[in-house]
Amino acid sequence: MERNEAVTVSEVLDRIPVGRFHHRLLAICGGAWAFDGMEVIIISFTLPVLIGAWGLSGLTAGLLGAASLMGMIVGNWWWGWYADRHGRKGAFQWTVLIYSVFTGLTALSVGFYSGFGLRFLTGVGLGGALAVDTSYLSEHLPTDRRGRYLVYLDAFWPIGNVLAVALAWVFLAQLPTNGMVALPVLGAVEGWRLLFVSASMPALLVFVIRSQLHETPYFLAQSGDLEAANDRLRTIAETNGESYEPIEGPVTTRPAAGIRRLFEADLRRRTVMIAVAWFAINFGYYGVFIWLPQTVGASGVVGSIYGYFILIGVVQIPGYFSAAYLVERVGRKPTLGAYLVLSGVFTFVFAASMPGVDFLGLGLSGFWPFFGGLLAASFFTLGAWGAIYAYTPELFPTNARATGNGFAGGVGKIAAVIGPILAGALVPQGYLVALLPLAAAFVVGGVVVLAFGRETMGEPLT
Repeated sequence: MERNEAVTVSEVLDRIPVGRFHHRLLAICGGAWAFDGMEVIIISFTLPVLIGAWGLSGLTAGLLGAASLMGMIVGNWWWGWYADRHGRKGAFQWTVLIYSVFTGLTALSVGFYSGFGLRFLTGVGLGGALAVDTSYLSEHLPTDRRGRYLVYLDAFWPIGNVLAVALAWVFLAQLPTNGMVALPVLGAVEGWRLLFVSASMPALLVFVIRSQLHETPYFLAQSGDLEAANDRLRTIAETNGESYEPIEGPVTTRPAAGIRRLFEADLRRRTVMIAVAWFAINFGYYGVFIWLPQTVGASGVVGSIYGYFILIGVVQIPGYFSAAYLVERVGRKPTLGAYLVLSGVFTFVFAASMPGVDFLGLGLSGFWPFFGGLLAASFFTLGAWGAIYAYTPELFPTNARATGNGFAGGVGKIAAVIGPILAGALVPQGYLVALLPLAAAFVVGGVVVLAFGRETMGEPLT
């Protein structure tokens, strides 16, 4: 624990008002986050093309769609562990590089097996980046702004989703003729291959991370490098035009913790609680959104799905900002719990409004129940994502923070794999049957948070 008789890292950060340093850091971390969102959702648009090109069955299509999510399980756990032992910055830049490179290489896939392998390796980088990015940003923020800024970080996700929609529209709908794009020298190339090449652009962000970011003061102090921690805090203060009070020894250091630490008496309950919440939000979100292009198409109530997805992405942004406001006003626990429950309620509303569904004679079918239910579900689900990313880092001490983030995220990605596969398997029984388990998962997760969570609003990081 980075604490001494004079002043702690948390106390120094709390005395530095949010300013230019934090805004620039949020932009860099948010850029990585947006690209994560782009990489995850892009398979939703390429999957229908690949089903036809490679003759995929329902099972192999589901596995290909879930491949990056499977890789994210490994990435969450491995890179969270790595970041607690070797530092946040190094893990951050490596994870961004990994998911960028393997996204680009996916363009060279020739069938299910190569496509699955490359998407899996992409997921290893994606999962690691999600675990490390939140830990890195949280360890530079004052206590009274930490929750809000972590929700702001997650608000970059729909920007990535919108970017994925735009790229898919260009390379899958606009440029191709019979699925092919004519290029100088290379000749005719499938549009989906160019889409994956264009999605490798986040590799450029690695240069920004290497040149602009440094190790976090919490990690440096925990590692016993008091001088480097003070240098980092001084940089933050000077960049914001503020005065600086250094940490003074002695500082008690702790070795990096492993998974076992998360289940010791003081952390066990919160670990299980937040793991259930992560399972629920991933199960529901990916179960709905991986298949959403097909669901929207099957509804028959909209025209172009590209414009519709832009609208879905846009409505997510106020969902984030409402969560950012509430986590600092009413707390992390009630915000996350309520948003999960409401995500489940509105997922049910749009599921019950699908064509041919007349649930208990409620008369929900039609454009407006479908449209309103889906937009409301999107609003609350993405707000819940913002709240859970604000909440999770605060539940664990510095020497186990990235490990805790990674463990919870990895449990969530197990659910992210199961959700789309289960939904796909149940679709022949009807969309209401397919979507009901997803709605129920949201509600159960929210109830668990409200019943067993602990409030962390206003608490310093330890």
